[in-house]
Amino acid sequence: MTVYRTSLLTLLFLTAVISDKPHVALKFGDDLSSYIMIAPDMSPLEEQLSICTWIKQLSPTSHYGTWLHYWTMDSANEILLSDNLGWAYLLSGYISRNRTPVHSEWYHICITWSYSSGKKTLFYNGVQIGTASSYGQKFSLATGSLVIGQFHTTYKMEASFVSSRSFGGEITKLNILKRELTEQEVAKMYRSGICSSFEETLETDTHLSWETLLSDDTEKHGNIVKLNLTCPDHTHEPTTGIPTTAAPTTAVPTTAVPTTAVPTTAVPTEESEGGCKNRWAILRLLEFYNKVIETDLLQNLRDIWELLAEFNGHQIDEALIAHL
Repeated sequence: MTVYRTSLLTLLFLTAVISDKPHVALKFGDDLSSYIMIAPDMSPLEEQLSICTWIKQLSPTSHYGTWLHYWTMDSANEILLSDNLGWAYLLSGYISRNRTPVHSEWYHICITWSYSSGKKTLFYNGVQIGTASSYGQKFSLATGSLVIGQFHTTYKMEASFVSSRSFGGEITKLNILKRELTEQEVAKMYRSGICSSFEETLETDTHLSWETLLSDDTEKHGNIVKLNLTCPDHTHEPTTGIPTTAAPTTAVPTTAVPTTAVPTTAVPTEESEGGCKNRWAILRLLEFYNKVIETDLLQNLRDIWELLAEFNGHQIDEALIAHL
């Protein structure tokens, strides 16, 4: 028991140090003027893909806030995803689900598909919640436009949106991959947490990255604000602000920051007397906070420990943290 407790404390301390850094999220205005519109080359996705992100639903559930819509000349809903999961379309086909997200709380969502498997799968917080057949279907390569934050009504690069379907929420780490992720990979992505660097391990499989969407080269229209998601507390701060360590249930007022603002370097959080505050800070991560200590939760902690174990002998410094 003593050995196990010591290992767990060590794990919690090391993971808190690695995770305690800000990540950028985007908050969309709940209006028709707030959106990102691009026309990427989708040919690498013809036979398989995965779309994964973290979402916080802020608009009324009845609005079907659309956070991603891809419309092509031959397919109106090649991709259509709403924040309440009421719309989960891929290849113009609906995927029914058995779960509804908790309003105003971050949740992880992935949708995966491949031509070879003939199956579309929807995951919520690392767990499969829906599936649908796609036998014989391939992804549409017709001319189209991809919109983040609105329900689009044309394949053209024109702002033609439907009122009351605006996203109006927060999103981070949206990545489109040119490969069907496995159930195990999706589960590990979720368990790694909203503030992890797990997605970087999939860099070679990533077709459209979150970094690309965040960059100033990607035009952001309307009222889109960049926020620093301070880890592990998940307290939002403007990208020009200094992260705080407010409790996870306390909302911290922020000042709107133009989308062209340049994120500043994260300021390390000072450890409280005796190191207790940071040592247990990992327990405020979404996958642990308010959860009952049971087998699955302990397995999540072990998975993180196994990742750290691969770097046995390395000094924990900024280089290692950046790599992780």
